[in-house]
Amino acid sequence: MKSEKEKWSQFNLGRPLFRTQGIEDYDRWMARKLQRLMRGKKTVVDYGAGDLVWTEYLAANYPTKKFIAVEWNRTLYDYAVNVRRPGLDNVEVVLADMSTPEGVFPCDLFFCFGGLEHFSEHVKVLKAWVDKLSPNGECIVTIPNLLNREWLKSRCNIDPETVRGEDRIITDAYGYEELWSPNYFARFAMDAGLEIMELGILEALQSDRPIYMIGLKRDDEIV
Repeated sequence: MKSEKEKWSQFNLGRPLFRTQGIEDYDRWMARKLQRLMRGKKTVVDYGAGDLVWTEYLAANYPTKKFIAVEWNRTLYDYAVNVRRPGLDNVEVVLADMSTPEGVFPCDLFFCFGGLEHFSEHVKVLKAWVDKLSPNGECIVTIPNLLNREWLKSRCNIDPETVRGEDRIITDAYGYEELWSPNYFARFAMDAGLEIMELGILEALQSDRPIYMIGLKRDDEIV
């Protein structure tokens, strides 16, 4: 199951990095994380690339590396191809569902900023991505945080007291969206074959406070 993104009436297309205070703090934090993860990588995949803002940023700064941006929403795909991609010869933009074989690619690093929570079979989807990672490949993923009380009230119209103690809830935001606790996120990431290298909450983005996870492809043969 995937989000009904095609039914969204508006898109925040064309946002620059470092646009406002708060968002600027988040962008600078994420830029540093991605720059560290880029070391030694040759092929990078952006799952749920949106309007391509992060792939554009990385591809411009790492012109010798290959980038594959996967997006299945036609409006976002068209914007990425026609506005963001021109001049970036090292970027391939793919119109595909990232939960299907056509939307999953071999790579050394992948990132997904808000996407996994729109799939009911999220372990299966993440495992498919991890299976295509090279040995010692890494990833960074962010998702909404179930423990963010302000987010529950403002975005989901949910009384936080009604879901206290829950690890996972399902909402109809954007057609389908799940919210997870950090513990649940870590458990299913490990189920998908990742070793958790870093898990935390992005306090820099005060309105959202998403969970982020940096993972390393686990070698199950090592005991």
